[in-house]
Amino acid sequence: MSVSVAVGKCVECTGAIVDLGDELVCGSCGIVTAKEVLDSVRAERAPQAIDYTAHSLGGYLGPLEPGYHEKFSRGFSASSSTFQYLKLVSDFAGREDGAVYACAKMIERVCEKLSVPRVVLGQATVTAKKLLETKRERNDITTAAVSAYAIISACKTEGVTSVGVREIVEAHRLMGRRVKTSALIQLSLESPVRTSARRAEEYVSRVVSRLESVEGLSEQLTGLGMGGIPYFNRLREAAKDTLGKVDPTARGGHSPCTLAATAVYAAEVVLSRRESRKRLLSQRDVAESVNVAEYTVREQFGEIFRPLLQQQAAVTERTPPTPPPPA
Repeated sequence: MSVSVAVGKCVECTGAIVDLGDELVCGSCGIVTAKEVLDSVRAERAPQAIDYTAHSLGGYLGPLEPGYHEKFSRGFSASSSTFQYLKLVSDFAGREDGAVYACAKMIERVCEKLSVPRVVLGQATVTAKKLLETKRERNDITTAAVSAYAIISACKTEGVTSVGVREIVEAHRLMGRRVKTSALIQLSLESPVRTSARRAEEYVSRVVSRLESVEGLSEQLTGLGMGGIPYFNRLREAAKDTLGKVDPTARGGHSPCTLAATAVYAAEVVLSRRESRKRLLSQRDVAESVNVAEYTVREQFGEIFRPLLQQQAAVTERTPPTPPPPA
């Protein structure tokens, strides 16, 4: 793709050029010009789906060198359009490879809705291209499912934890696209792009950041003379420390995001005991931060973290106090 930075007049009819973002179109004769984005321009704008695909968006339906009558034609008399000639809707419409650009645009819109880093768009598009080869052999895998799984995979690869599977699927639903859980599972089994499972530690910061908006928490911190930032930093470190002491076999069968939320609650229990104060967060607070049922956090805390905290408390009671250093 290449166009000069300055958009001037049409070289054929000297009509005004209209910049449509991904292409240039003459407002008089309708000729579509291939767009060339200089490096300086590319650095100033955000990446788009068209940057990761090799498809043009449209083409001119007419002679490459219009004659005298074509140049000065008034076009369709009943049309309100300023274009005097028809333009193809898409150069790749109906082609098998057209799904690549359609899926890339869907990924772009979802990424914009979720405000994820733009690097996810590029990574997800690369993954989608590979997944579409699988889709062509199956009729039960939709483009929306490919888009959703590609974004999920890209977020894992790039370490983005600000959004989860539910948010990604919901964003597709709001666009009128249905994504089945069974399709995501099938794609994960057949995908040529392999990603490692995330650890619960990666979700701790996400959970803590969402707890900052808990109603009344700021007032409680102020009443105790505690700053918000120092408190959340202590909470984050205590949660990661607690997770580090959990037996790896005990993590099996548990969602890492939910496990992180339960660990944050366990960290609050530890901090409240250590600082001799009441608990500032409830199981409901941490459950709502990751959109799970409160009883899920309650069961995980009782099964995994309560025995661990009781064991640590017993060790602390048996440990004699450290003698002061000699004068």
